[in-house]
Amino acid sequence: MFRLCRMILLAGQILIVSNLFAAVPLPSVTSRPRELDFGGMTWRIKSSASAVAPGPNPYSASVESVWVDQWGLHLTIRKIADVWHATEVFTKERVGYGTYTFSVESDVNSYDEAVVAGFFTWDTAPQEFHREIDIEFAAWGQPGGPKFQYVVQPYDDPDRIEVFDPRLQGNSTTHRIIWTPQKLEFLSYHGLVDPDDPAAQDNLMHRWVFGGKPPTEGRVRFRMNLWLFQGEAPKDAVSLVVTSFSFLPLEK
Repeated sequence: MFRLCRMILLAGQILIVSNLFAAVPLPSVTSRPRELDFGGMTWRIKSSASAVAPGPNPYSASVESVWVDQWGLHLTIRKIADVWHATEVFTKERVGYGTYTFSVESDVNSYDEAVVAGFFTWDTAPQEFHREIDIEFAAWGQPGGPKFQYVVQPYDDPDRIEVFDPRLQGNSTTHRIIWTPQKLEFLSYHGLVDPDDPAAQDNLMHRWVFGGKPPTEGRVRFRMNLWLFQGEAPKDAVSLVVTSFSFLPLEK
């Protein structure tokens, strides 16, 4: 999710879309990153004292910034020594084709216009735009509150992005990405639901099937982050709880 953002005009409407953060190297990570277990996987925590992409922001790996408890995985944006620090975690294990499901509990509507929550695949190799597949909650600095979007990079093809108003019904949402060699599907639901339960269809918020060819799986990891667009300071500290996460690899 290493990108700037801009607006494009499509079918008479202005959409906020992602832009790859060109010519910016991957954020530096401590040589021995702190790790934690969540959702049946081991997650490494990014740490950077200097401002790096995405954002740019410094990233904190402290136990006060990122932790797991009975509620779930907590990500924060908090001030440390008068500097706002973002947070990001990424799987130690390589992932790829399969089904990603996660639930989030956070008052997204209260987020400042600069706050971005991202959930995405990323390959360090540059081929196929790093095989980046995103679900994002953000206003990208614009008034009107956060929108949700699905993106299959590169962003600048309007057929590769789906932006929608979530019309949230509370603070809890559930999301799924189904990624196979033939199909890439995104789904979002109101509440903490099991998408495999037929009753979850009553809570379906949005669904999008990417019309192009999905990226190959490469050597991606899954990442989740909470950061500040263009490094703009929020009015107050920000938090997000990922209450559950699962990855079911595609049977081969």
